[in-house]
Amino acid sequence: MSKRFKRDLLPKSKILKKKKKSQENQGYKFGIGPKIINSVNIALREDDKLHLCKIVEGLSEYDLADLIEALDLASRKKLIEILGDKINPEVFPELNDVVQEQVIETLDEPQIVKIANELDSDEVVEILEHMDESEQKNIIQQLDPELQYQVQSSLGYPEDSAGRIMSREFVSIPDWWTVKEAKAYLLKSEELPENFYEIFLTDDKFRPTGQIALDKLLRAKPSQKLFDVMDGEIVPIDVMTDQEEVAHMFREYGWMSAMVVDNRGHLVGVILIDDVVDVIHEEASEDIMHLSGAEEGDVYKPVFSIFKSRVLWLITNLAATIVAASVVKEFQDVIAQISILAVLMPIVASMGGTTGNQTLAVVVRALATKELTSRNTLRMIAKEFAVGLCNGVLFAGLIWLITHFWFPEHAVISVIIAIAMLLNLTIASLAGILVPLALNRLKVDPAISSGVFLIAITDSGGFFVFLGLAKLMLF
Repeated sequence: MSKRFKRDLLPKSKILKKKKKSQENQGYKFGIGPKIINSVNIALREDDKLHLCKIVEGLSEYDLADLIEALDLASRKKLIEILGDKINPEVFPELNDVVQEQVIETLDEPQIVKIANELDSDEVVEILEHMDESEQKNIIQQLDPELQYQVQSSLGYPEDSAGRIMSREFVSIPDWWTVKEAKAYLLKSEELPENFYEIFLTDDKFRPTGQIALDKLLRAKPSQKLFDVMDGEIVPIDVMTDQEEVAHMFREYGWMSAMVVDNRGHLVGVILIDDVVDVIHEEASEDIMHLSGAEEGDVYKPVFSIFKSRVLWLITNLAATIVAASVVKEFQDVIAQISILAVLMPIVASMGGTTGNQTLAVVVRALATKELTSRNTLRMIAKEFAVGLCNGVLFAGLIWLITHFWFPEHAVISVIIAIAMLLNLTIASLAGILVPLALNRLKVDPAISSGVFLIAITDSGGFFVFLGLAKLMLF
């Protein structure tokens, strides 16, 4: 017997047409205009609920999500309280994760249950995974039985795994059916998705054997068996696979969807390209933010929350700069005798930090996209060493000329800073690749910690090399 699942997935063309129609009705071309935002803010200040509801009445879920995100936290919560059950449940999956969490906190339990029952299981999981365990359990118990089972199963998988992001709504039929039987089933079934493009095929133990696109099914001869016309070259994804690896596989194979199997090889879900786009955006934003000690969603967080998330990184950064300062302290007698050194030493450290950060950005991205592997690591290290050496030679020559022009009476110092520049830029390039590689080997996210270690190496190393050479050559 076949196992039936459903998913309401609008094609991109319909999404764009729907959004465009909503925008035309409001008198603007793209997104929420400032006039609408100002009108909403005025209605909120004046507590004009009737006018407020009239303003947002014609907005699509995408535009209403944009509007909610555009408001400040207090206005955002007040808008949700006023609109209440009038909000289309489809608005919530469109919200930024931080804003979504803030909005959900404004709603009571029955409202959350009502919203969840209107969404797909993967969207419900996104809403519930940020709640505490007791609140999560209470809401799940009130969901429709089928959705309850799907959500509980998904939440049982690790965060950021394929099991968390997969959808349990898909269409599946046995691979031994004929094309005629498959078409008859699709015509008669009342539980099929409103829009779908591929059918997943399974054996008698519900293990995936292939898939077939609807257009290919329509062109096939009625007497043919599905396993004779299906696309059998499938690569099922294990439920425990990390979402970054899933995104990499989609990119490598050019998938639009992928089957997800459990540890017994049974088909349990599907990951669609729209889910992967969200993952790519989330992971890329996270890596960029971590490199600077910030977090995604800081745009929507209150001041104190942002302060708490950044202060630890700043404390760690302070420790790194104290290490650099302690190096300078050891050479204060040298600096006291030749004050020119104090003028020049920040140049060496700054250039080293910039060079290291260039390499770091490339390496962190390469690790995230799986472009840097065990096969090409040594080649990448050698390449960065060569780049650092070339930069070192060029800027050593430039700084020698500049220093010689500034302080013609101190020819030796010009040579010292040139050598220090050469060494520090070469070291910085190597540090920019070796630090994230080492952290990655230790299972530590290189995007989070690499920057601090790099600062410690380039600043401390730059000061030590420059002042150490000065002490060696001048005294």
